[in-house]
Amino acid sequence: MFANSDASSGPTFPSRPFPASGIDWDEDRLMRRRLLTALVGAVVAALLAVGVVTVALVRLAAYDTTVEHLENSATTLATVIGGSIAADVHVPLLARGRMQRLSRSLGVENIGVLLLMPHPSMPPRILAELPEGLTPADLDPDVLVATGTSSGRVGDNAWAAATSAADVGRSPIVIVVVSSGLFAPLGPSGRWFLVAAAVTVVGAAVVAVRLSKSLALPLVEATEATLRIAGGELETRLPEPPPGNLDEPAELARAVNAMAESLERSRGLERQFLLSVSHDLRTPMTSIQGYAEALSDGTIDDARRAGGVILDEARRLDRLIHDLLDLARLDSRRFNLDLHPTDVGAATERSVDGFVPAASGSGVELNVSSPADPVIARIDTDRWGQVVGNLIENALRHASGRVDIEVTGTPGHVHLSVTDDGPGIAAEDLPHLFERLYVSKRNPASQESGSGLGLAIVRELVQAMNGQVSAESAPGGGARLTVTVPALP
Repeated sequence: MFANSDASSGPTFPSRPFPASGIDWDEDRLMRRRLLTALVGAVVAALLAVGVVTVALVRLAAYDTTVEHLENSATTLATVIGGSIAADVHVPLLARGRMQRLSRSLGVENIGVLLLMPHPSMPPRILAELPEGLTPADLDPDVLVATGTSSGRVGDNAWAAATSAADVGRSPIVIVVVSSGLFAPLGPSGRWFLVAAAVTVVGAAVVAVRLSKSLALPLVEATEATLRIAGGELETRLPEPPPGNLDEPAELARAVNAMAESLERSRGLERQFLLSVSHDLRTPMTSIQGYAEALSDGTIDDARRAGGVILDEARRLDRLIHDLLDLARLDSRRFNLDLHPTDVGAATERSVDGFVPAASGSGVELNVSSPADPVIARIDTDRWGQVVGNLIENALRHASGRVDIEVTGTPGHVHLSVTDDGPGIAAEDLPHLFERLYVSKRNPASQESGSGLGLAIVRELVQAMNGQVSAESAPGGGARLTVTVPALP
């Protein structure tokens, strides 16, 4: 029914699946290697991070456990040794064998005994050698006497010291120092961790190989297909995934195919556009040229009639050129609108008045209705007149005898509907009615706006005014085109 000059009526191309023979296998192998390296590298990096954190936490826990054990042992020994030597400052050096047996029984490596004299001028006396690398000054005796215990670290060994109960300032104080190597960060479990890490890396490599195969081939196919499409082979298609497949490669294939279909349709519209515009330019130019030659040769009797034909055809050319310019501006977003609050009903009635003579001449009755109260919306008055004009021209082209133009208001919206009593809109035409250059399959001879651009301009202008346009078959026959714009309170 409606003309907007359909690209589908022009040449079409069958979809051609993308052939496997066109795949760049070197690129496929390179992508697989990159994916494999990235996946395995990520697993190894994760294992290293986990290992470093685990070792740090285990070392911290091992140090705390070792120090706690040493402090308990030092406290026990200080009580025992302090009681045995009492206040006798002349006790000989404790036997080395005894210290070794005590070390084994307590699970420590070294036991040192220091006697702190009551008078500050008297140096401490070592009764059993302190652990290697540790001096009496390292123990900080003043702090040790005040707190009862202290601990620290020398190299890879931890130490702890404790004092025996004593009458501070009157009798010597026994200080017992014990030391032990820090526990191995992981101990035997470290070997199992390494084994588990190796198994994980191997498993990750196997999974990565399979995953890289499943990911690389679709990506390479998509790359090759898009390059072909970019080169002009718009019929190229990727194999269509099963409907239930929703993974990323399947979505990519669908997206590439949708892009190709859209580009192929656009190419068809472009060709149809050139054919349509060429025809619409040639027809009036032929008439103008013919009548102009006749006037020049003096072979025409009715010069007035010839001038009228030339004027009509010139106006037709002017309308076509203006439509093309309007669409070009809309496409480039350089189309400025003067939006301001306007009574849509009054603006519509003014636009309809200009079509009454043409409608009467065609035997079509124009009926316009609008609410008694103003219905206000932010529109460009001039462009609104263009919208109304294009809709009425389209309706007059298909109406049998009546066109109804109605403005209504609903909460938040203003509606303009143009209804004709023509043959209506075929179901297959509805989705494409406002596309550029669309021609109805039911009535391909009918050219909307002379170029197939009028309804496309309506859609672009209405969307620029923050509105929507729709079409439907009217009850009882005919077509109804409706424009909806936001209302102002």
